[in-house]
Amino acid sequence: MAQANNRNYVPLPAAFVDTVAAAVPGLAASLDADVPVSVRFNPYKRCGRPERFPAAEPVPWGEPGEAYYLSERPVFTADPAFHGGAYYVQEAGSMFVGWLLRRLFADSAGSLRVLDLCAAPGGKTTHIASVAGAGGVVVANEVIRSRAKILVGNVQKWGAGNVAVTSSDPKDFGERLPGFFDVVVVDAPCSGEGMFRKDYGARAEWSPENVQLCAARQRRIVSDVWDALRPDGVMIYSTCTFNAAEDEENVRWIAEELGGEILSFDGIPEGIVPGFFGGVAAGWHFYPHQVRSEGFFAAAIRKSGAAASVGRLKTAKGLTRLSKTDWREAERWIDGTKGIECFATGGDGAVYGFSPALYDAVSALLGGRFGLLYSGVQLGELIRGTLKPGHALALYHGLNHSALAVAELPVEAAMEYLRKGVSMSLLSAASFSEGLNLVTHRGVALGWAKRIGNRCNNLYPSSWRILHY
Repeated sequence: MAQANNRNYVPLPAAFVDTVAAAVPGLAASLDADVPVSVRFNPYKRCGRPERFPAAEPVPWGEPGEAYYLSERPVFTADPAFHGGAYYVQEAGSMFVGWLLRRLFADSAGSLRVLDLCAAPGGKTTHIASVAGAGGVVVANEVIRSRAKILVGNVQKWGAGNVAVTSSDPKDFGERLPGFFDVVVVDAPCSGEGMFRKDYGARAEWSPENVQLCAARQRRIVSDVWDALRPDGVMIYSTCTFNAAEDEENVRWIAEELGGEILSFDGIPEGIVPGFFGGVAAGWHFYPHQVRSEGFFAAAIRKSGAAASVGRLKTAKGLTRLSKTDWREAERWIDGTKGIECFATGGDGAVYGFSPALYDAVSALLGGRFGLLYSGVQLGELIRGTLKPGHALALYHGLNHSALAVAELPVEAAMEYLRKGVSMSLLSAASFSEGLNLVTHRGVALGWAKRIGNRCNNLYPSSWRILHY
């Protein structure tokens, strides 16, 4: 059990046990059980999956080969493929958002505009990016700047190339981009009851009063962003909590007050429990004693009104398309079949690659004065007509590997590289070709290195280097 020999153990709040847990027999006991470990693989970076993890079992609501439970928790920081974005460590319940998207938009995922409103650290964002595909657009927003920077890093590691990261208030989207998105995902800040099993701090902070504060804040967030969803679009509302005030009651409130239809589906995987409010179905619960997941709740609400198209917005200042000569230089680094077709310099002077749809979306974000932190693929910097590639380009799944030398490293050398180490025995010049090299481990790109004669420069970003593993 989770509390065994744990000096930091905090008991479940008595008021929670007497109210929320009392309504769900078996829930309280399950919150002192061991925490399952699950990972979701990157479809663009195949790296020995799932056989790389012993005794892995598929997550039932994942696609074949996509998501697995692990028999134990390995030291992920000691796996170079983890740092290269080959997989993401994510709660299994959170992956249900991808299940919903695939069933809602099976025929149109490649053209979706999705807003992931409360996106950090990036689990749902990277999953949505995979579901949306190269032609889709994902705007991942995080209000807290420190968390938004973590989100940017995870988006770059995933390397899908179809994401823009912003740090703006939810109401900005409703006011400045009305009807712009086909889907809005709101993983709302909540009282965190679903985290009680692994976060004793959440137990200590819980109170009935905080539940009501969270429920009110969730309604305010949803109300602020509602206008950004097009008529007939879908909001996916989720929390990591169990109580009805933050879950079913809020879903019913969204549908009745803002105008929408609560959706239901056949074929819900076994163990996921439908939620009801006033006798009407309102989302799905993931209870730890019913399914292998931390606590989670999700619902889908289709916005009322006839489907409407959004006119093309004016291109804002901040993106400057490359000249023909510079365009050709940028283009040679990219596999043009992977979605990137447009190249421009941003306000920071760096060169970025976009799909046509993402280019338009980024122009709209800039025109709306959103806090844009990252978008598309940052290719690097043009110096006298030659691209000096940036780290994000190395991690982009559509990098043209034939444009440069590739240095495949064994695990010990790869970890030394990720430490930004200089061990000549592990990172000898003989391991690299003269000039720029793409460093890989088991085929997963990790970054750049440059050999100059008998010396090799480790170009891994200092801010990303591994300190302990």
